[in-house]
This record gives sequence, structure tokens and C-alpha cells, in this order.
Amino acid sequence: MSLDNLILDAFGQWLEGEVSAERVRLIDLGEPADALWRSLAEHGFADLLLPEELGGAAASAETACHLLFAAGGAALPLPLASTWWARLALADAGLALPDGPIALARGERDGSGLRCPSVPFAAQSRWVLAALVEGAWLLPMASAQRRADGIHASATEELYWPSLPDDAQRLPTERNWRALGAAFSAALIAGAAERVLQLTLEYATTRQQFGKPVGGFQAIQQQISVLAEEVFAARMAAQLALRGPAWPQAIPAAVAKARCSSAAVRICNIAHAVFGAIGVTEECDLQLYTRRLYAWRADFGSEAYWQPLIGRAALRENGDSLAFLRRHLPAA
Repeated sequence: MSLDNLILDAFGQWLEGEVSAERVRLIDLGEPADALWRSLAEHGFADLLLPEELGGAAASAETACHLLFAAGGAALPLPLASTWWARLALADAGLALPDGPIALARGERDGSGLRCPSVPFAAQSRWVLAALVEGAWLLPMASAQRRADGIHASATEELYWPSLPDDAQRLPTERNWRALGAAFSAALIAGAAERVLQLTLEYATTRQQFGKPVGGFQAIQQQISVLAEEVFAARMAAQLALRGPAWPQAIPAAVAKARCSSAAVRICNIAHAVFGAIGVTEECDLQLYTRRLYAWRADFGSEAYWQPLIGRAALRENGDSLAFLRRHLPAA
């Protein structure tokens, strides 16, 4: 068995033992995630992208993608992906690696301070990597002014630092952080989407209506077939972005996020149509995943942001669509 497969198996076992639906619910409603993060770090999953000499596993982008499929499928309430790449960037720059989970967000100057309008996983993070036009800053959550986004059980917050904290670190290396966020959000969407498909199939085969499972009705079967198409299209799109180099390229990341974000809406609509009213109740696991699908769809830009970007890039190259895709998307 290869090292990548060993990592995937170990991570799957850890998720099964530590990340139950009930624990996710509690963290969503405000219970601290510190113990869950400590367990993840103690098992070595926080530094998988780091080189071996720094205590990591030098995992490939492909391995990271499959791990994120699993994380999305478990509704893992931790900023695992952003922590991986933030720690890799810090290590590449020769900077100190902080303890604790790291969120990734777009930052903007606000007078003498710095504002991050929308920070995914802020509620479970200790640090934020704020990506600005002129570079990126690693900032401590402890000194930020915080405002929740007002959405039920959301971990996204707006953060503001009146001035740069003393323990802030500037990353000198330029990275396309938005493309990175798009790529790993696409993988999380694909993982959660597959779990939604599983839950929908289970419900359709067990829920009885008019004397037979609802999955026996042709209209439901047709909807589930479309759901399956969207799920596997999302998975294939996410794999386009996380292949080859550790840092995702702009166009593959854009294609992945656009396709996965558009799929997320259709996946949620079909799943909730099959479940009916019970799908939105607190007791039903479906809402744990569909809430995240909508959140991850918006994180780092929805399809409304990325589709025009792809179109403009194709027009600038003055070539046909097929030639553009062949140039920018990795070969199978």
C-alpha cells in the first residue's frame, strides 16, 4: 500500500472516530472545537503538506484533494485546508509556524487597520491569513474585533484589526490565495455533495409512501439521477484544480469552483425536494451538509464571480474554447 493510501485510510478512520454528526451540531452551535483540533494535530494531519524534515508528509495535491473529499463528507468543522497551505507558505518563507487552525480570507486596508469582510471557519480558528493586493498577513484572532454574519450555525465572521498586532507576520512570497481558496472549497463541496447523495438514496429507499419506497416513483428516480450527475461532475471538476503542483493554478481553480458552486445549488434543491420538510429540521443530518454547500459555494467567489473570469481569459487568448481548455486544464 502506498503512503498516500495509508494517509487516506488513517484520516478516514480518524474522521469516523472523532467527527460524529452530534459533535458537528454542537460545534456549529458554539461549542469550542479546540479538543477536536488537538486530536487532529496529535494524529499528524495538520502538517501533511509540509516536507518531511519539518515533520510533515510532503503529501501531493492529489492526496490533499481526496482528504478534502473526506473532510467535506464528514462536515469537518475545522479550517483544515487553509491551515495546510498557510503553514506550507510560512515554512517556504522561513517564518515561524504558529499553533492552532488558520483561516484564509480576503483582506483590505481600512485606515490604519485591516478588515476581512468574510472569514470562513472564523469561529473555529486561532489565526487568519489575510490576503491583500500587496501581500498577505498572518493575524491572531485574539486581537480582532469580531462580528458574526447572522446566519444560523454559521462559522463565518467579519474581522477587523484597528492596527497590525505585534505578533502579526507578513508573508513576502506572492501567491494566488483566492485561487487556492477556490480550489479547496471546490473539493469540500464535492465531498459534502457525495454525502448528500448517500443520504438521499438512503431516505428514498426507506421512506414509504402509498405502500412503496418513494425511490420507486419514476419522478423521484429521475431527480436522483440528475443529483448523481451533479455530484460526480463536481468531483471531477475539483480534481482538475488539485493536481500536479502543490499550489493550484488560476484557470483550473476557476473552472473547478465555478462548476462545483453551480452544482451545489442543484444538489441542495433536489435533495430537499426528495426529503421534503424533514430535510430542514435540526434532527435531520441533511441540513448539516446543505448548509455547508451553500456556504462553500459563496466562499472565495461563487460561479457568478468565476464564470466571467474564465470567459474573459478565453477571449484574451483569441483561440477556440477547446484549445483554451487544452492549454489550461491538466490532462487526464
